[in-house]
Amino acid sequence: MVMGLGKSFGFVALLGASLGVATSSAADWYAKDNLQPGHDPSMVRFEDGYALMSTNNNLQLWTSEDAYTWRDHKSTVSAIPQWAYTYAPKTEGIWAPDLFYMNGEYRVYYCVSEFGVRNSAIGYQSTTSIMPGSTGYGWKDHGHVFHTKQGTDSYNAIDADVVKDTEGNYWMAFGSFGLGIQLIKLDATTGYQSSDDKTVYNIARRTSKESGGAEEGPSLIEHNGQYFLFTAWDKCCQQGANIEQTTYKTAYGRADKVTGPYKDRAGYTMANGGGTILLERYGRYVGPGGGEAFQDLNRVRFVHHYYDLNGDKYNHIHIRDVVFTEDNWAEMGQPFLGRYLSAEVEHGALTRAVSGDLAITRSNTASNGEYLAYVNTAGSKIRLPMNIMQAGNYLLRYRYANGGDAAATHKVTVNGKSQTVTLPPTGSWGTFPENSVVMVPAKLKRGGNFIEIEPSPNGNFAELDRIDFLRVIRDTIPANGFDNGIRVRLTKDDEFAIKDGGYAIFENVVLDSLKDIGNVFLQVKNASSGKIVIRDGKKDGTAVFTCDLSNRSLMDGGWSAAKCSGDMGLRGIKDLYLTASGISGEAILGNLIFEPMQVVCNQAPCGDPVSSSSDPSTSSGTAEPQSSSSSGTTAIVPRAVRHDNAMVPARKAYRDLKGRSFDKQIRYRVMF
Repeated sequence: MVMGLGKSFGFVALLGASLGVATSSAADWYAKDNLQPGHDPSMVRFEDGYALMSTNNNLQLWTSEDAYTWRDHKSTVSAIPQWAYTYAPKTEGIWAPDLFYMNGEYRVYYCVSEFGVRNSAIGYQSTTSIMPGSTGYGWKDHGHVFHTKQGTDSYNAIDADVVKDTEGNYWMAFGSFGLGIQLIKLDATTGYQSSDDKTVYNIARRTSKESGGAEEGPSLIEHNGQYFLFTAWDKCCQQGANIEQTTYKTAYGRADKVTGPYKDRAGYTMANGGGTILLERYGRYVGPGGGEAFQDLNRVRFVHHYYDLNGDKYNHIHIRDVVFTEDNWAEMGQPFLGRYLSAEVEHGALTRAVSGDLAITRSNTASNGEYLAYVNTAGSKIRLPMNIMQAGNYLLRYRYANGGDAAATHKVTVNGKSQTVTLPPTGSWGTFPENSVVMVPAKLKRGGNFIEIEPSPNGNFAELDRIDFLRVIRDTIPANGFDNGIRVRLTKDDEFAIKDGGYAIFENVVLDSLKDIGNVFLQVKNASSGKIVIRDGKKDGTAVFTCDLSNRSLMDGGWSAAKCSGDMGLRGIKDLYLTASGISGEAILGNLIFEPMQVVCNQAPCGDPVSSSSDPSTSSGTAEPQSSSSSGTTAIVPRAVRHDNAMVPARKAYRDLKGRSFDKQIRYRVMF
């Protein structure tokens, strides 16, 4: 049974009395939805952030650096292009834009249509830069791409979505009702339908009489060599006073080829009515659909609209992670509320054993104003899919309320490994003060992680608000374990690259287990000058460590170790920002290494120090620190010392020596 820092998580004992510190974060834990407007949204990632468009506003453009705070740049066109009236004479607006980067430019495929009939057409515009005011910004319309005609075609040329396959070819899905979702091949250069394949592939169709053929809004994305088709089902767009009539939802399937067949998780083909439901109405979130999957820097995300039942009853957008299972099926993660390593449990996949269990309830003290009450019945379950970018040891900061007289227990399962968490009384129900938490140890992997919570049948109950994922750092912060940033990317070798003026975010870094830091250095290549600064809390926050890339030692494998100076006593839980300045081109970064002090005897090291290799595959040091490194990053193992005729890591040697008496004087010095 685990409560707080249990013995089953041995290394966390290093945090010791700092548990009080670990209950608070560098950032405000209290989340709030930003209620960004949008309908049938489409997003694209670019170097300095995100671009967003939606329906019925003549291609109104929004941009954001963080996908949370948006800037409105108004419409990119003043009127519907004249060519559109040839195919949809009664069209009243531009629908369902799709932003995509292809052939060295940003394109938006859009559609015009006559409501309720198939007089529809798809066209596109392009610009070299997508940020207004920058060099290369300016949209050019390229006119007609594809169209359908009422009385002639059994499918509809609306809701375009572009995908790139593993061979570098581009395809466009589209369609609504009738024969459902179609797919055509595009010519990357012209942007029009390809001349070498004129086939219109039918890849999804609702077949039941009850559905009325209600399937539209396709979105395609490739992941691990397979293709995922997301579609919107049922009745859309009833809002305001008619919001209860909206039954919109999101379903998907998967295929080995971009042309299909797409099958759901039960094995049924989407072209014959199949589809696995990913999102449907829950709580106040009505009609979550009309969405699009897109590739972010290090994760797949899905942007969609919903209608706020308890608010204005009109459309807003959510941006969620798509979380993939070990066998490459998709599950839907959290709406993004400004933080990557937090889960609002009301947004989990909820399984109720009885009606009324796991009730989404309002509270001014709960994060985002909502929490789960009545976490009571055996058989009920909360499932939280999470993308985690750094593998290793974590603490789950578990925010709960227990107004009873005795401790409650929850069963918490992380990637199939279960533990029982004890939740002592907090004094009241429905309130979640800063200290109303316990810490749950967990080992997380890089990529998709799945957390399941079940009430234990002991008759004592606890409500649940939110879980934060705190990464415990012992020796190393891998650069490619970043959560997000700008002017950064992952190379084809999964290495972290950053340009001048860029930054990367590392949320919820627990530094309390770092002891007696002697040196800090940064693994780097492809850069001989400039500075990398680690900052506290924000991109322009206080400098914690400054790494001068011109002050470096050469290593094997093309890497160098750049020495860093700064706060060797850094402690607590921090959001760290890695920022770059003075860099020419692009710097490749490996790990930020915290090296412990070395033990020396009588002015010399105790035994012969053995330098670790720059190549971890040949290192003679311990592999233990690599547990906090992400897969795919070259880790640098801390140097070791000889002690009692055996090779041990420097940190272990230090701990061992502390508790022994010696004839020789022992002191500590920093060695680089």
